[in-house]
Amino acid sequence: MVAINLFHRPGFHEKLSRITSSTEATALLAAMISFAVRFQSSEDGEIQSEKDTHRRAASFLDLASKYNDDTLRDCGDNTPSLCLLQSFILVSHSQLTQGVLGRAWRTLGTCVRLAYETNLHLVDARGAEYALNSKRWYEDEEKRRAWWAIWEMDVFATTIRRTPTAVDWSQLETLLPVDDEHWFERKPTQSCFLQQDPILRWKALANSGSQSPKAWFIVINSLMKEAQRISSPRGIPNGNGPSSDRMDEARQRLEVIANAVHCFQLALPSHLKYQQQHLGFEARVHGKALPLRQTHCSIYNIYMMTQLARLMIYRYDVFKGRFRVALPTRDSDVNRETSDIHAKGKTERLAVNEYFEAADDMLTIIHRSSDDHIRYINPFLSNTIWLASAVHLMRSQLCRSGAVKSAVKSRYEVLHLTYKRCVRFWGMNTAVQQNLETLEEQLEIWQQSKKRCSNQEQNITSSPACREERSAQSASLDYRPVLSVPNTNEINTPINPTQSLSNSFYATDWQTDIPGDIRNTSALDISSVPSADAQFITDQMIPSATLIDPMFLFGSTQSQGPWIENSRAMDEELDIDWRYLQLPNELPDAPF
Repeated sequence: MVAINLFHRPGFHEKLSRITSSTEATALLAAMISFAVRFQSSEDGEIQSEKDTHRRAASFLDLASKYNDDTLRDCGDNTPSLCLLQSFILVSHSQLTQGVLGRAWRTLGTCVRLAYETNLHLVDARGAEYALNSKRWYEDEEKRRAWWAIWEMDVFATTIRRTPTAVDWSQLETLLPVDDEHWFERKPTQSCFLQQDPILRWKALANSGSQSPKAWFIVINSLMKEAQRISSPRGIPNGNGPSSDRMDEARQRLEVIANAVHCFQLALPSHLKYQQQHLGFEARVHGKALPLRQTHCSIYNIYMMTQLARLMIYRYDVFKGRFRVALPTRDSDVNRETSDIHAKGKTERLAVNEYFEAADDMLTIIHRSSDDHIRYINPFLSNTIWLASAVHLMRSQLCRSGAVKSAVKSRYEVLHLTYKRCVRFWGMNTAVQQNLETLEEQLEIWQQSKKRCSNQEQNITSSPACREERSAQSASLDYRPVLSVPNTNEINTPINPTQSLSNSFYATDWQTDIPGDIRNTSALDISSVPSADAQFITDQMIPSATLIDPMFLFGSTQSQGPWIENSRAMDEELDIDWRYLQLPNELPDAPF
């Protein structure tokens, strides 16, 4: 696999010959085939239909999962083998690619527990020098790769679900993986540990002389996760926002992450840097030990993860933990009488610019990549492409009609189409894609309605027709929006909102405020909690400068509950019928 190289290729046949359990061998091979069938051509050389490919992949994946469970049950209290763990990793990787749903989430949890049971977090507890001189170096490298594969899946899944990681980062005594070429040649190569201090991570890796694409990817991935934990510590948006002291502390921590990302980019080996070159993802080139495709994948994966880290860093100053914000669009929107407030407004506008620039940079590398590159990149990054498309969709709503708005919208179209191609190729869950398309339709309806009212108000200072139109629209919308769960016998169990007693947004603890009998049901329509602002705000916000955080357009876990902060003020600004945003039966977190 390009995204996660688990096996020592030259010694793989020998590895299979040492497996004594037929169920264990079947599980491993079925898991590998479930991935490989997506790249298999039929006997006449033509690519098989997507429907048939997904069916075959699912069949082998189910077979692997069944034999994994059987083998694990046969282990009893004995420690499972590395081979079994690798099979679980492949199954978990495939399930997570399709969506961070309940089964995938639980399989990943099993991987983490098995890794700790086999002490993969302590492979190099005796130190880096001992590991380098060990006669078992190349065998230990296989264990390191299994550990870091689980670490990577854990970071991905918990970023989607906005939860703490299952892996404890304070006890990582396993060296980062070396490059494939040296491993395949069984040539011991120096590496380093993942440092606790973010600013030391890139430095330790650079000082080790490591040229490993996976090691460098792990470092930037860790910085992204650190930024996500700081920018969204609670997992759900807090309407009141953090206190000023906490915000200052968070900004300082994010500044460290931002500086670490910048240093990472400077220290990154030249052969792993994206320098506006075309990435063709070609197969093996004569005279090269590794396929050029793998090199291009490494460049692409690292660059996209770097931009995702930037999005997470600047997301904090843009949204401050809220579902949507009103952005100052001109200097007059900032109180110039207070220099501190003006400086704060300037900082926020710079953060917005960096936020949008990161999404633009993702589009740039997609433009410079081959049309079929989505087949070869780390499939987890398809969710990053989705996020970039959602950012551009929201950004298009901030632009006045004209060339700029059309350009921004066209960027969204390219990114969204690329994401849909990922969905088709990998057989991903489509709930988030449908949510984004529904949101796009609702935003277009709102824009048209706003434009009609604006045209009328140009001729009539106080237009009764416009007021009647808006009144009719308001009457037609139930301001208790619902996240609809399809295929559940059309059972609707709305949660009645409670009125907030303050003028701030209502912060809900989904663990305590939702009745247990409703929280745990699989057929659930969840209404939002309105703000007291709804009592007096109508059009005080600048509609063209209202930005919604795309991170909260994902489905939510049952433990967190879907969160739509939908005060009447927001409905007045964006007449969006949230009832048409759907989640699968399990109320899962779909891909990000």
